Amino acid sequence: LSSKFNKVKDKKIVRLPNEFKALWKKGSSIIKRHAMVYLQNRGIGMTDIIRYGIGYCEEGVYANRIIVPSYSSDGELNYFVGRDIYEGGFKYKNPSVSKDVIGFDLFINWDEPIILCEGVFDAMAFKRNAIPLFGKTVMSKLQKKIIERKVKIIYLALDNDAINDSIKISDNFINNGIDVKLMKFKE
Repeated sequence: LSSKFNKVKDKKIVRLPNEFKALWKKGSSIIKRHAMVYLQNRGIGMTDIIRYGIGYCEEGVYANRIIVPSYSSDGELNYFVGRDIYEGGFKYKNPSVSKDVIGFDLFINWDEPIILCEGVFDAMAFKRNAIPLFGKTVMSKLQKKIIERKVKIIYLALDNDAINDSIKISDNFINNGIDVKLMKFKE
């Protein structure tokens, strides 16, 4: 019992920032308007905003950032990304919890081919069955679930600067009997 308690005690729980405001709710602050324009320029509309529960912060640690939550297959918040609206300092400010989660797991149909991509906006652009890696590597929980669920096909859609990462990821899954298709983009 005590070792079980320590595991729970050591696990950091992720929570949305206290200053989080939902973008689908009424309001017309300048930050909200700028967040909406930023998302529209990335091809993200109100349907995506509602589906993914996207919000923003006007103040606090995540001020001037769009907040994109990720939920586990059980509907529990497992991570979020804070994207700077104004291209000011750091592009992304993420919570200080492990990235070893399955991004957008709530929306994944494991019986269909999946797309692995770097970020949340890439995943939203693909529209279905896309998992953001929150970087360029496949973490252990995602790798384990892909193998356990016997995913047959993976489309790997990393940025063009990540060719070595793509090859490493491909080799790993191919060695586990999974068909991997590399996607290359012009931009």
